[in-house]
Amino acid sequence: MSCHSYVGWRWSVSSLHGGFGMEKLRVNRRQSSCSSRGGRGELVAVRAMKGESREECVLAIDVGTGGTKAALVNQLGSVVASAFHPHPRPAPSSRGGPASVEQEVESWWWATTHAVQACWNKGSGGVVRALAVTGQMQNVIRLPKDGSQPIPTAILYSDARAAEEVAEVNGMAGGPEYISSITGTQQGASSLLAKLRWLDKHELSAAEQCQTLLFGGHDYVVWKLSGALATDSTTASTTGLLDLSFHYAEDLIHSVELGHWMEKLPPIKAANIPCGVVSSEAAEELGVVSLKGVPVLHCCGDAGACTLGAGAGSPGSLYAYIGTSGWVAGSFQDQVDIEAAKPSGVFRLGHPDESLVFKTGSIMTAGGNLAWSAANIGGPGGTSMEEIDRMVKLEGAGSGGLLYLPYLNGERCPFEDGSARGCFLGISTSTTSAHMFRAVMEGVAFAMRSSRDALNGGSAPSSGVTPLRLVGGGARSPVWPAIFSGVFGQTVEVLSDAQEVGVKGAALLAGQWLGWHSSLTPEGNWVQKQQSFEPSPEGVEFYNILYSVYSQAYGGVRNVCQELSALRNL
Repeated sequence: MSCHSYVGWRWSVSSLHGGFGMEKLRVNRRQSSCSSRGGRGELVAVRAMKGESREECVLAIDVGTGGTKAALVNQLGSVVASAFHPHPRPAPSSRGGPASVEQEVESWWWATTHAVQACWNKGSGGVVRALAVTGQMQNVIRLPKDGSQPIPTAILYSDARAAEEVAEVNGMAGGPEYISSITGTQQGASSLLAKLRWLDKHELSAAEQCQTLLFGGHDYVVWKLSGALATDSTTASTTGLLDLSFHYAEDLIHSVELGHWMEKLPPIKAANIPCGVVSSEAAEELGVVSLKGVPVLHCCGDAGACTLGAGAGSPGSLYAYIGTSGWVAGSFQDQVDIEAAKPSGVFRLGHPDESLVFKTGSIMTAGGNLAWSAANIGGPGGTSMEEIDRMVKLEGAGSGGLLYLPYLNGERCPFEDGSARGCFLGISTSTTSAHMFRAVMEGVAFAMRSSRDALNGGSAPSSGVTPLRLVGGGARSPVWPAIFSGVFGQTVEVLSDAQEVGVKGAALLAGQWLGWHSSLTPEGNWVQKQQSFEPSPEGVEFYNILYSVYSQAYGGVRNVCQELSALRNL
């Protein structure tokens, strides 16, 4: 899973050489202290420096799919400065086939150094009290035993190559229902049980050559910053490797013949305490030597950080994130006894408050659909987001009878199908590019509504609906939030810092450790509403009818998508 902007980007590939050593790991611990080059004495000393008059800040880092963002966040929750640096675009690999999605791991650190330097140059000279790191989740990141060898490309959350292995895993473990009763989630091609089995079958020495597995982009960046090798319960929850108590499901892992990976799994640490300090090597590579010795918090993965940053860290409200991927999520009281049979794609994730859980209904591709259409519909140079917004605003609901299914990289909620692909239904001689752009926006909104309904047990909430907060790059559009309001049938609130919720959520956790606040929903500027969109009764009625049509469409094209997938793999 990942959160990042739908806005256009430039891609560049860079290769770096990592220079930190690796260490023996202990696994199966929900919270563990991470070893690092800094001792606890350093942590206490840095934290106790209260006599300086300069503004205190947290340097928050969000390692997304499209790029890495760095931001300086002050005690009131205001973003003092921020910067973004792109990653190379994820792509299929020759070994993984067309359903694979991989990305250069070392480019994440390259982007981090550039984003931090740019952010630092924009900053106001405040005192950085901590670094807080979040990022994309559900990846396979293999750090090699031989430190002179390059790190293999990461197998990303959207990779669907392991469709065959899912069936094998389900059969070996006693069926999908049994696995769901252990993990609380249905296993699909994106789960690590399937992906690790794929590696065992197709790269026979993969486990032998791997020293440590990591699951998130921020896992890797924290290691580069501090030498600490760890993950968090939010990120680990997405993998399918944990039981309902957020420990590694050792018996399940052994039952599917993956026990040899156990010693390579990272320890699971708390997201609201430091796991180390910035090393001198990292500070030099970042270009900010004064960061040496500053505490580093391995915060929860992006879905959790965004939930906190959107003001949904306590039960009672939901928000929707439109980045490259997308989800609807919130915080809920933990009810382990009824968590075993959730719909596909509904994740129950570890929360910094152990009495709560994050729940997300996650679609594979959200804003990525609009980025694709912007690049490919229109003239040779593509179409700008501003022009798309202008065109869509002039079109009516329903896009002239055109429907779009937003499955560019398969889908995982409310169904799991790695072979599903995007399609337009209803194209005629009167269809225009404006119709197509609006259909893409409406199709993504329909997919996100299906995720909301999956969180609610498969149906729309009947009463007591609070406003839906919309965040991420897609919230910058002046027309997409209005479409969401009509499709969801509820008020939509756009936050003024809609693209900053990931870094603000990470900074919020660091601020709690620093003593800035005690609540996960603190007062101040942490959550600020910019605009509200109210649905019209006529619009809600129309979109309910069209949503019913949308809900039938996948069943009509499923077999076609699967047959086309088979042809692509020939």
